[in-house]
Amino acid sequence: MSCWNFAETVYSLGEGPTADHPALIHDDLIISYSELRHRASGIASYLNSLELPAGSHVGHYLRNSNAYMEMFVGSGLAGHAHVNVNYRYRDEELIGLANGLDLRVLVYDAEFADRVAAIRDRLEATVAFIEVGGDEPAADFAVPLVSLYDRATDDFQTRTSSDDLILIATGGTTGLPKGTQWRNEDLWRKMGTSTQMALEPLQLKDHPVELAEHVSNVSSLPSPPAFLSLSPLMHGAGLMTAILMIAQGVPVATVSGVKFDPDATLSFIQQHGVGCVVLVGDAFGTPLVDALDKRTDEKLIDSLMVLISSGASLGPETRAGLQRHNPALVVVDTLGSSESSGYAMATGEAGVFAPLPKVRVLDDQLNDVVPGSDTIGMVYYSGYKPIGYYNAPEKTAETFPEIDGQRYVMTGDRCTVREDGNLVLLGRDSTVINTGGEKVYTVEVERVLVDYPAITDALVVGLPHPRFGKMVVAVVEGPGLDSKTLDVDGVRAHVAAHLADYKVPREVLAIESLQRAPNGKPDYAFVTDYASDTLAG
Repeated sequence: MSCWNFAETVYSLGEGPTADHPALIHDDLIISYSELRHRASGIASYLNSLELPAGSHVGHYLRNSNAYMEMFVGSGLAGHAHVNVNYRYRDEELIGLANGLDLRVLVYDAEFADRVAAIRDRLEATVAFIEVGGDEPAADFAVPLVSLYDRATDDFQTRTSSDDLILIATGGTTGLPKGTQWRNEDLWRKMGTSTQMALEPLQLKDHPVELAEHVSNVSSLPSPPAFLSLSPLMHGAGLMTAILMIAQGVPVATVSGVKFDPDATLSFIQQHGVGCVVLVGDAFGTPLVDALDKRTDEKLIDSLMVLISSGASLGPETRAGLQRHNPALVVVDTLGSSESSGYAMATGEAGVFAPLPKVRVLDDQLNDVVPGSDTIGMVYYSGYKPIGYYNAPEKTAETFPEIDGQRYVMTGDRCTVREDGNLVLLGRDSTVINTGGEKVYTVEVERVLVDYPAITDALVVGLPHPRFGKMVVAVVEGPGLDSKTLDVDGVRAHVAAHLADYKVPREVLAIESLQRAPNGKPDYAFVTDYASDTLAG
């Protein structure tokens, strides 16, 4: 049986014709597949020395860099599972994720050393720490990543399987992360590896039967232009696309920096001849277009062939602006999630998506929505999917129901179906706010708000934002609280002390009464209208 495993594929590409091809590009650093194989083997050897249970969880608390992909491949070669850790999390959020998902090893950027040191004693399952950045770790309890590169011996053997898991942490309605568990082979086939790059140029009709055949196909082609992930690799969209690319011989490129720098990014694209970019909606797209408009003579994105937006949609103006600077650019806007990957593609009309095969839209009675009707349905997908959430059987059963004898992913997306079969997206069937590709769960923010001394009740809604798609807005009530007595800066500082910055409300409004129902149920429609009208006035 062939081993359809991403780490095993990268390891195989590290010898033979592709050995000297670039695998990773970070700023000016270029790492070949051979060097990546060497580094990942060393990382795997270190993990093996810890004698962890098979399939242990390795937390990646990292910004975009070559280290992220090195650790992903190294963990995979040892038979362990990647877990993404949001680098914007605060102490309690990190502890909740680490303990909830049983992180055995935590690899982190040196800039986070103080935070890791502060919470280390509260991590229940974590036995080892790896620090990225420099030869000497800032924390005395960690080993530096660079010290692991040369640990592999000549008799090193990989411990990979098609059944090995990749965990993608995603939030829940309470804000507590769930670990979405993908088998390597299921994600491989869902993402279309062996078809996107290798099959089309070679005009192959079928997916290879063996991994060796796929590696041979990739090896017969010249090294392709690089893929640049502007999406954080700690997000599902960035990671899924990156491992898809690197398994096909496409170098994965990243740029350093705490904040997105559109000018530096454009110069990087031009310098390295980047052919494909993945980003998160207008949060990245709008600044890129603004920078391009100021540097029109430099032909900065002439090398780009494909731009993928995942996690948030591109607005029509942004899409047109990008294609104005490169008319041949193919812009792909996808609809998906950590649980389903992509299941629909943008049509070019705002909010309208073309469903991929194996998508069904069902009403609340689980009947198929008739195209052209006004019925609002939920999107379900029956293709390759995760095996479920880690240690969460009830949530797994809820999100992955069996319908008509077939197991589906309930995506949470509400839509209508046009006569042409395209989906008109209405929004998530929850109170999740998508701001710049980050998910904000309102219940979590509301919990923190009501801990502020002057606030007795709070509701959080999402309102339109020109760059981030949605912005977080809080509406609060309390004794004698109004627009004059409300200390907005104090409230925001209180939230910022407990939650990641993207969860901090951009606007905080006071109201006499939130008008909850007698049973305490919130009236989000009323609060949304109130917030919208107040800010418009």
